[in-house]
Amino acid sequence: MKYSAVFTLLSLVSSVYGHGYLITPSSRTKLGVEAGLDSCPECTILEPVSSWPDLTAAPVGRSGPCGYNARVSIDYNGPATDWGNEPVATYSPGQVVDVQWCVDHNGDHGGMFSYRICQDQDIVDKLLTPGYIPTLDEKQAAEDCFELGTLDCTDVSGQTCDYSPDCTSGQACYRNDWFTCKAFEDTKCQGVDNAALNSCYTSIAGGYTVSKKIKIPDYASEHTLLSFKWNSFQTGQIYGTCADIAISGGGSSSSTSTVKTSTTTAASSTTTSAACTTATSVAVTFNEIVATTTGQTIKVAGSITELGNWASGSAPALSASQYTSSNNLWTYTVTLAAGTTFEYKFINVQSSGTVNWESDPNRSFTVPKSCATAVTVDTTWR
Repeated sequence: MKYSAVFTLLSLVSSVYGHGYLITPSSRTKLGVEAGLDSCPECTILEPVSSWPDLTAAPVGRSGPCGYNARVSIDYNGPATDWGNEPVATYSPGQVVDVQWCVDHNGDHGGMFSYRICQDQDIVDKLLTPGYIPTLDEKQAAEDCFELGTLDCTDVSGQTCDYSPDCTSGQACYRNDWFTCKAFEDTKCQGVDNAALNSCYTSIAGGYTVSKKIKIPDYASEHTLLSFKWNSFQTGQIYGTCADIAISGGGSSSSTSTVKTSTTTAASSTTTSAACTTATSVAVTFNEIVATTTGQTIKVAGSITELGNWASGSAPALSASQYTSSNNLWTYTVTLAAGTTFEYKFINVQSSGTVNWESDPNRSFTVPKSCATAVTVDTTWR
């Protein structure tokens, strides 16, 4: 009887409050929203479970590693017409990439989160097969494999990897290979970026971005999954979503380029090799130097879908995870097809929702066609 009461209470909470989901790279959940099929992407929840302090104890059940949204009866552990059929991003072994999730204003439960890649292709293929939903045992096997493939926060040189302020030494949650939110009695998960409300989309109360960096493992796959998992501190809930990605090439043979721009024409410098293969897609990192105050968010809006087609509400937010008083750096990485040409501007979104655009003219950029699998565009606000 007590269990029933707890379940009923948690069900009521989940029906009122939103929570969180992976947005960069685009998760299956995000694609479900964009297709008009998922009315509450932040509601893909595993509950009621023991989510704290042991972060890995709870079995995933029907939620699997990629999530089941009971509100709209969508199981994201299998492909559908609008997701799961091809990678949304391609990375290289050893590449450091920006990742981002969105937490709802009314459902920020604090806690810790992780990113994982399962390196057993046979297991992952169960989640990639069109028309097939994995069994409960297959979902749990996938979860166990993803847990083994946790991408440690500490793998990224220079990244701050704190212990959760809501966890004490000796508890299972006292670990810094996972990422942590701020203290629950402080700014919780939204305090990681301190982004403005509606810096990302949630259906209930508006969302805040939560940005970090991960290092892609020394592993190759034409189609695999990046799993995101957030364990709530406040409630017995876990949130899981997946993004379809590819990992190609070798860390030692891939090359990068840096572009410094201050006018509308970008000049690129690429590294090439006679033995390399021309990249078909390139990870483009925007590094924007701009002084901001708490509550402001920098976004990049442009003439292509990946940059919101000039719509400020759809433009992706940059991360302030590396921002300091001496280095006002905002950064964002997006994977684009080589040869793509587009125009763009940076915008400053105030906490009130007011949008301030950079001055004219528009910036422009062409993704290089070369052996480089990554390029950095360094700019300063104007």
